[in-house]
Amino acid sequence: MELAIQRDAPLPTTSLSRNAVVFGVLVVFHVVVIWALAVSLKKAEGSRQPTIIKAEIIEEITSEEEAPPPPPTIEAPPPYVPPPDINVAAPVQQTQSTALTQVTTERAPPPPPVQKAAVKKAPEISANARRRFQPEYPPTSRRLGEEGSVTLRVLVGTDGRVMDGQVQASSGFPRLDEAALKHALRAWRFNPGTEDGAAVQMWHQVKVTFKIEG
Repeated sequence: MELAIQRDAPLPTTSLSRNAVVFGVLVVFHVVVIWALAVSLKKAEGSRQPTIIKAEIIEEITSEEEAPPPPPTIEAPPPYVPPPDINVAAPVQQTQSTALTQVTTERAPPPPPVQKAAVKKAPEISANARRRFQPEYPPTSRRLGEEGSVTLRVLVGTDGRVMDGQVQASSGFPRLDEAALKHALRAWRFNPGTEDGAAVQMWHQVKVTFKIEG
């Protein structure tokens, strides 16, 4: 058995009337609710009494205070007048005093004796010993052509002999310097230096020249 279903069949009339009734009831319900709200609002406004604001002017009550007494009158003091100066002179007692003054005459000390500068005389080469002052030329220096002057500083004793010596200015060649110093310590003789006529030890300078002669 086959059942045939018609899809686009019209709704029955009873369902349409039922929907219209439901819609009308909803409309009436909303109208009634709106009217009830309007009525309640009017009653609430009618029952509310307006607030009356009453302003009263209160008079300021001031208590009468006693006026302050006037300031005391200050009188200016009279100008200050310094008291006069009264000088009372005390009586002067005259006393006689006798003073003994001893006058002593002292002689001034004699001036210190004037010290005369000592008269010094340097050592000198004696005429007899002049030949001894020229040292021998070192053979190596002669062969190499070494020439120059050396200045010696020697200590001359009271007997005229050389006690000590040193090279004060070199000739530039150690062989020449050494030859001159050794010769001075061995062979040089001086007339000794003197101080106020007495022989004394004294340092003296002597220059020795080495020169090759053709």
